[in-house]
Amino acid sequence: MQHILTGNNRYRVVFLFSFASLGSWMPSLNLWLEDQGMRGTEMGYLSAIPWLVMLLVQPFWGILADRAGKMRCFHFATIAAALLFALFPFMAKGTWLTGGMIFLFSVFQTPVLPLLDSITLDHAALHPKASYSSLRFWGAPGFGLGAWLTGILTETYGSNVIFYLSAAFLLLAWLPATRFEKTTPAVSAADLSFKELGRTLGNKVLLIFLLVVMIVSIAQSASSFFLTVYMREIGASSSVTGTAIGVQALSELPFYFIAAWLLRKTAPGKVLIIAIFGTALRLLLYYLNSNPYAVIGIESLNGITWTLLWLASVEFVNAKVPAQWRTTGQSMLWAMYFGAGAVLGNIAIGRLYENMPMQQVFGIFSLLVLIVGAASLWLLIKPSGPRPMVMPETTLL
Repeated sequence: MQHILTGNNRYRVVFLFSFASLGSWMPSLNLWLEDQGMRGTEMGYLSAIPWLVMLLVQPFWGILADRAGKMRCFHFATIAAALLFALFPFMAKGTWLTGGMIFLFSVFQTPVLPLLDSITLDHAALHPKASYSSLRFWGAPGFGLGAWLTGILTETYGSNVIFYLSAAFLLLAWLPATRFEKTTPAVSAADLSFKELGRTLGNKVLLIFLLVVMIVSIAQSASSFFLTVYMREIGASSSVTGTAIGVQALSELPFYFIAAWLLRKTAPGKVLIIAIFGTALRLLLYYLNSNPYAVIGIESLNGITWTLLWLASVEFVNAKVPAQWRTTGQSMLWAMYFGAGAVLGNIAIGRLYENMPMQQVFGIFSLLVLIVGAASLWLLIKPSGPRPMVMPETTLL
């Protein structure tokens, strides 16, 4: 085991279990809230809390990590989040206490993956045989593992199991992360220039790019956070729902390598166009479908709508931000996609769900994404400066 968990394998294992934790609670949080008797609006507001916290707190975690150390922040956040997940079923009683506990675990859970992204980008920059995409690849089967186990165990042990699994997977991720190598920062904390940070925050191309990503995230919130509600609505069992979410994660796998190839051949903006119009198609298919088993097939589009979108976004931001502020740059991306987009998406979808079935909600957001894709073509197709550096592909072993 000690030989297996060496070098790049440590990063693969940490991605696997970190995303297994995410897959355990994120898709099923609204299902748990519904089991507690929450109405659609309450579900929308409560499930938006983690992403509101990410929007407001994540940039500060990024600045703190750039100055105090990424590894130190990663270890602290992971352990604190695991503890809060384990305590959640005992403490979350009623709307206000539930909201308070969601807020607390969000403060520490939301920085875990952005910090891991930044740590991995640093590692890949120092090791030519490693690449961000090949290491991040292992998050997909991890997410699928978490969702699959949640779907199976929920039928026997109830929906509280999502929090216990989330805590256990975070601890499994933390153990190999304690053996990560120490990397030298691009510049010392004392030399970090807040003038450069100001220029980064004022980069118009970057800000427009983040705005587009945020709007797409609003629409994708329907499939990210309300898919389980939609599947219950069309008569799916918990096991079918868990299988669909597992397929959703596994469908990403080949696209980590397809994305690496595409980003060598073309600009990230053009890859983003593929992801945006793929998202519009995926949401339309939800709207047209009423067969629970057909959703398993629809979830196979996740590699196009999520993997291509995310890897192109990470590389784009990493190239646009000065080296010393890259953790902050990645935090901005996470804040806009998982923060602002998810907050607005959850609230809007929760309100719509009180007045119409989820199928109709998917149809509305399909049209929104189609409009955004068409409106942003001029920005995404035109050249936007130097091409971002894409790490070379490696084998999985």
